[in-house]
Amino acid sequence: MTLGSTPDHPIPVYLLTGFLGSGKTTLLNRMLRHDGPRTAVIVNEFGDVPIDNDLFKVDGTSSSLVETSTGCICCEPGNDIESTLVRLSNAIDDGEVAAVERVVVETTGLADPSPIINQMLIASRYSLGGRYFVLASVITTLDALKGEVTVEERLLAHKQLAFADRIAITKADMLDAVSSTRRSAIDALIARINPAARVFDVCDRLVQPEGLLSEGRYAPDASRHDIMAWLEAESPIKKAFSSTQASQWLPGNRHTDVYTTSLILDAPLTSEQMLDFLNLLHDAAGDRLLRFKGLVALVDDPERPYLLHIVQGIMHPPERLEAWPSDDRRTRLVLIADGIDESALNGLLATLKPRTRFDRARSELPF
Repeated sequence: MTLGSTPDHPIPVYLLTGFLGSGKTTLLNRMLRHDGPRTAVIVNEFGDVPIDNDLFKVDGTSSSLVETSTGCICCEPGNDIESTLVRLSNAIDDGEVAAVERVVVETTGLADPSPIINQMLIASRYSLGGRYFVLASVITTLDALKGEVTVEERLLAHKQLAFADRIAITKADMLDAVSSTRRSAIDALIARINPAARVFDVCDRLVQPEGLLSEGRYAPDASRHDIMAWLEAESPIKKAFSSTQASQWLPGNRHTDVYTTSLILDAPLTSEQMLDFLNLLHDAAGDRLLRFKGLVALVDDPERPYLLHIVQGIMHPPERLEAWPSDDRRTRLVLIADGIDESALNGLLATLKPRTRFDRARSELPF
């Protein structure tokens, strides 16, 4: 039997959660050392076009396996945490990957942690695909710029913070003197919602991000009535006999107000096309655009793509990569929006589809 796969020595699973754009993938790259334990990384994305998987591979890690699953891990049958771990175990048995010593699951930013945690707590008593796994920790990223507002306004973000036993504060280095009070507000938010969690400011030079993956065994705080109620609502028995009034907990109803769409383009774009699109998108959607992420090929240098991000109305400076992170060199865009007309959004995306003639490209995007 594989190392770490007995009931007494199960393979630890680390759940990495956090709302859209809070820095999970960036943190994941920093947590995994080249000389660290062999790690299987499962990247779960809400949209149907995977991008985070490529971004994770940019820096390289000590992982033995990187798998992308599309569709939310908290509510889609066959894409849940148990099914994912069974597929991993089968891949090891089939020789597709080497044996691993730990698993990191990066959830989509819209994942509700309660059903995932509930499944893991139940599954840890049993063998999944011939191996034993245990939930070692729930790590939640909290954006220092937008985290307070997001947690106060969105139940999913509140639950992600409430269930964590380790909290990683991200983007604190982006706070200026005027907004420095936000850092104190973040501390107060944690103290109110989850005071028992260990807190890591990953922008602090003295903090080692790999410490977030230290040994442990996750256990929900039984004194927390909110957490225990959320877990009880996700009980398979509870769901089986729930009334129609409890339908809000059933799969498929968690993200009814959220719309996601994607676009893949074979031909490179001009910087003018991309800039016009981003400006229109930013002006029209504002905070309702929960997440925009893209890898974009421009005609001036299609072998060096741009990485683009918009998070809840904040447009981050484009980053030009030195090379494509994978063999897929097509432009890929993913949008996740809340309360935006679907037809209008698709119409906006259509402006990027191939035209009969490209305008002259600028040398760089003028941000």
